[in-house]
Amino acid sequence: MKYHYGVTIREAREKLNMTQAQLAEKWPQAGGGTGVSVNYVSDVERGIKNITDPQTLRRLCKILQIPLWKMGLSDYDPFNPSNFRETFMYDETLNTAEGLIKRTWNLRRVMSLPYVEEAVNDLNRLFDYLQANTPPPVRLDKRFQMLYAQVLRLNAVIDVENQRYEEALNKFRRMHEIAKAIDHTATLAMSYLNIGTELERMGKQEEAIDYLELARDESFRASKHVMVVTNAYLARAYASAGQKVKFKRAIEAALRTARSIENYYYGDGTDFVFHSLSGVLAEKSYGYLEIGEPEETLAMQEEIKSQIALEANIWLDAWIPLDWARAYLMLGQVDKCVQAGQEFYRKAKLLKSPHAKSRAYRLLNTIEAAGYSDVQAVKDFRHMLDNEEDKNGLKELDAHYFT
Repeated sequence: MKYHYGVTIREAREKLNMTQAQLAEKWPQAGGGTGVSVNYVSDVERGIKNITDPQTLRRLCKILQIPLWKMGLSDYDPFNPSNFRETFMYDETLNTAEGLIKRTWNLRRVMSLPYVEEAVNDLNRLFDYLQANTPPPVRLDKRFQMLYAQVLRLNAVIDVENQRYEEALNKFRRMHEIAKAIDHTATLAMSYLNIGTELERMGKQEEAIDYLELARDESFRASKHVMVVTNAYLARAYASAGQKVKFKRAIEAALRTARSIENYYYGDGTDFVFHSLSGVLAEKSYGYLEIGEPEETLAMQEEIKSQIALEANIWLDAWIPLDWARAYLMLGQVDKCVQAGQEFYRKAKLLKSPHAKSRAYRLLNTIEAAGYSDVQAVKDFRHMLDNEEDKNGLKELDAHYFT
């Protein structure tokens, strides 16, 4: 039997235990109003008469609880764009996207950069498809925009790891524009934080602090998780600017708030915060270096190592020896500095992050500039880095740390 709309209409009517007479009373007319003859309903169901008006079909779908796709229609009606219905498929798609975003952040903590890049590329393909193939009510939906902002954030993180710092900042600014448009507090706070962090990386301390203070202020309207991460990064910026008292106040606020969270489970993905307690401790360690208290950094070694192991955080496990290397250098303990620096470099290579690897060169330049270039351990470190096969494309190889 050749298909016609009447087949689907009859199936739906019978499923609802509705008679042809009952449907005839409710039948929508193309010109407005309701009601047709029973014979007309019968003719439609037998394929003798055909329905040509799409709005009549849409109204019948609503009356008979027929999914629009069964009539060859879309949930999106271009003649009534605000009357969007049957969003189950889109909701499930966004649920899946949110799960992928969260798993990608967790993957970043335990896997090297190529695995994270692959996951981010999967998200990019999904959102490119959704941007091109979903109707405006879906694309402009607050949740869709919030998730897209998180995808931009992940892409910016990939840019940072590949030393594309300007591109990262631009993506964080786009994230900020979305956050403002949808007035999503947590996303807005995180966008301020990310912009401030990149400005701090570029040495624009005053502007960075302005953004990070905006992030902290916005965090008061969000969760404790957002409050912790904004205070932690603000503390870092205060330290880099030499504001010792503000650094200590902000970092202690971050730690106190993190430990007040139930079960101490800070960074569980609430408000898309995947920063960890070990990360807060690492900002404290870094801050002590910036304010000239390397002994305090070294005193934290066991506490940080224990927390890193508890979280299985391989990224921070790779990065933290750099703090120790800088601390030893500030104390004039060159051999220990080089030992920690070599550990950092070996682990940075496993991360496959150009951003991390470049910091080993920055450390070595700083050691040599401090007058230790003739020390054998330093020469060995230089030989190790100069003979690195995979250093093409690395940037900032002549940079130094301030000591």
